[in-house]
Amino acid sequence: MAKISKVLDEIHRIREEIYEEEKGLTTEEVLKKIHSESERIMKKYNLKLRRVENKETVRV
Repeated sequence: MAKISKVLDEIHRIREEIYEEEKGLTTEEVLKKIHSESERIMKKYNLKLRRVENKETVRV
């Protein structure tokens, strides 16, 4: 049980860090960050994934 608690604490800490990094960003800036991070991961692991660009406005 203590192991699960430690894992959940770590997840919570990471989520707080992400929130602090992104809390002042606009929706467009968050989407750009997600896009660039996904590109980085795809290159790092040599993933050949097809990306579908949605031309509609994103609703948040």
